[in-house]
Amino acid sequence: MTDPAFERIALRYGDMLYRVAFNYLKSREDSEDAVQNMLIRLYRCRRDFDSEEHLRAWLIRVVINESKRILSRRKQRAEVSLASAANELYTQAENRELFIELMRLKPRDGTVLYLYYFEGYRTEEIAKMMSRSDAAVRQMLSRARKQLRTQLEVELDEPSE
Repeated sequence: MTDPAFERIALRYGDMLYRVAFNYLKSREDSEDAVQNMLIRLYRCRRDFDSEEHLRAWLIRVVINESKRILSRRKQRAEVSLASAANELYTQAENRELFIELMRLKPRDGTVLYLYYFEGYRTEEIAKMMSRSDAAVRQMLSRARKQLRTQLEVELDEPSE
């Protein structure tokens, strides 16, 4: 891969890939590591991609795998304030609040919702990225929506102090 092509891809997709990694890792440093490892793999990659969508799907698949690898090797779980993470990633208040609720879901469920609603992927595309069937992704979306709805209802029912 040429340096200009690599730089173009890194600039174009870096933020989105960081947010995908953050859905899994909930840590700024670990998310940066996952993206960095993915970029190293991209730079060394000798593969020709059929289209921009093929490249984007490959990048997401690799950053998800890197995030899972980091999670499996993590000895201690560092707690991070979801509010500070959301402030770092999103400037619009409605996105920030929704992101905080997504982060409270299991990583896989939050990532499926993120890819579907924030990045605009169809279920078939997410299925390929996550090595799942389309039906499994639709089921994960349904379950994650229900969990998110329950979380939001509980939050609304709690009395404010």
